[in-house]
Amino acid sequence: LLLEKSLLPVLERYGKVSVGGSYSYKLLNHPDLDIDVENNEASKDLFAELCSALIGLDFTSKFKSADRVNFPHAHSDKRPFGYWISPEINFGDRVWKMDIWLQKPEWNTGDTNRYCEELLHINDDMRINILSLKEELIEMNLYGVGKEFLSVDVYEGVLRGNTRTIDELRDFLNTNVT
Repeated sequence: LLLEKSLLPVLERYGKVSVGGSYSYKLLNHPDLDIDVENNEASKDLFAELCSALIGLDFTSKFKSADRVNFPHAHSDKRPFGYWISPEINFGDRVWKMDIWLQKPEWNTGDTNRYCEELLHINDDMRINILSLKEELIEMNLYGVGKEFLSVDVYEGVLRGNTRTIDELRDFLNTNVT
């Protein structure tokens, strides 16, 4: 409801919207949405306009953004190229964190949805394993941007290495660095 009624109408004014990440894989275990907004005219000015529109929403409680076009991320191999927008939005009794990337089509690698086909067809055991690992990592404050593990690490570990514990995940990632 938050996405369909409140966020999409705003985002669609700024480009082609695709929702990815845990939400699209049906692996959402905390209120977090990953969204790409693709626009041929993506620029610093359009970035500023979109930021203003999102800040202006009544339910936006916190806001971060970064120009990753002119100032690339230190870990650019794991993060998209473009303009990053991260409002926190109050909806019901939860605060939803957004990772929105405003990008030109040639910047968009599709990484937001790179595991979609595989993760939509996993069995219940793998689904529970992914959700359990993510939950444990969140509780230990090891999960998220700037932390030891990202969702892509968990997906890689479970899909490619059948990891079931944090130690197995850490070992798998240390021996399978791309």
